[in-house]
Amino acid sequence: MNPKQNIAIIGAGPAGLAMARALKHEKIPFVIYEKHSGVGGIWDIDNPGTPMYESAHFISSKTLSGFPDFPMPDHFPDYPKRQQILEYLKSFADHYALSQHIRFDQTIKNIEKQADNTWLLTTQNGEKAQYDFIICASGPLWHPNTPTYRGNFEGEVRHANTYKKAEELINKRVLVVGGGNSAVDIATEAATYAAEAHLSMRRGYYFIPKHIFGQPTDVFAHAGPKLPTKLNQWVLKKLLRMVVGDQTKFGLPKPDHELMESHPILNSQIMHHTSHGNLKVKPDVDYFEGKTVFFKDNTSIEVDLILYATGYNQQIPYMSNYFDWQDERPQLFLNIFNRKYDNLFVLGFMETNSAAYELFTEQDKLLVNYIKAKITSNESAKSFREKVITEFPDMTGGIKFLKTARNTGYVDSDTYRAYLLKIQKQLGWTPYKKGFYS
Repeated sequence: MNPKQNIAIIGAGPAGLAMARALKHEKIPFVIYEKHSGVGGIWDIDNPGTPMYESAHFISSKTLSGFPDFPMPDHFPDYPKRQQILEYLKSFADHYALSQHIRFDQTIKNIEKQADNTWLLTTQNGEKAQYDFIICASGPLWHPNTPTYRGNFEGEVRHANTYKKAEELINKRVLVVGGGNSAVDIATEAATYAAEAHLSMRRGYYFIPKHIFGQPTDVFAHAGPKLPTKLNQWVLKKLLRMVVGDQTKFGLPKPDHELMESHPILNSQIMHHTSHGNLKVKPDVDYFEGKTVFFKDNTSIEVDLILYATGYNQQIPYMSNYFDWQDERPQLFLNIFNRKYDNLFVLGFMETNSAAYELFTEQDKLLVNYIKAKITSNESAKSFREKVITEFPDMTGGIKFLKTARNTGYVDSDTYRAYLLKIQKQLGWTPYKKGFYS
């Protein structure tokens, strides 16, 4: 068995790399375990099990999507493609010399609590090591959620995590089931390459163009003043109506919720394809019979291929029993801290209405502050731990997110950031500030 070490990070994707930068800056020893042969997590299309497909792009702009103090290159387009994101993550790891801390091709078999409050980590090849702290950054997009319907479908059925390239759709009648950004991306690709393309959604969503008045949408949205939630929803909805018009005239269902109460769909192609008849939108599936799909509105179509772009169940299979779960989501303080174990953390499993990498950086600074306080037996660690156990802050910012499994734990980024600042000020900890890693 290897000697006991300070910290094990599971996963060398974006969340794990960001945490590694924070720990290295504070000279706190750590090791990253990565099941693949390189960094990047899901952004490496050669990583077994990744949901990545050849045409994938970021849905937030390069301007707001990069790690703080390490911006994406100027030559990247507004919405970088998957190869560029992987290139960026590799350059991030190289710039901060993180790869020397990574053990590649190391799949975790299990992690178990020990009597001395440490964690015993065992890899699939039987290697063992003990750690004081475990940080689970293995990512939430590895375990497909596949729905079930009445009847049997006699054609091809796959989850979208197996979809890789448009050539798979040629000469096929395709139905994509799902209402997320990946579902719409794949459906618009099917509209170009498939013999027929259909998209089934159980509810209407707001479809937002990737540019507004020549600017990336997220850049435009962040440029204005911060308004109260209700007023902000009203203003953005009016603006969307002015820019896009009535989306039902494009064959898209009317949303059954207010703007920002569920994940928005950033896509500038769907209305082109629906208005040209290349893509037809259907309601929720009812049942199957042969190759016929029947829908809740009593209509039906015949298809050859069904792709379920129906999301993922968040799992931490190597130590699942150490977490409380609701709707396949681990229940955590600030989506980071385990309420039962003071040395077990999760990063990268939070869903929010903002670009992720900046939030990772702010979360990492809080976590490092806590680890430093705990290692040095600073009284602030006990004070913070009391908050972890007793406080259940509302992170919605007044937004009434849809009561769905996906939205369990969904947070408003501005509200979340404000709370991070407040809690660190109370404890005398220094929060992340721009330029800290420059």
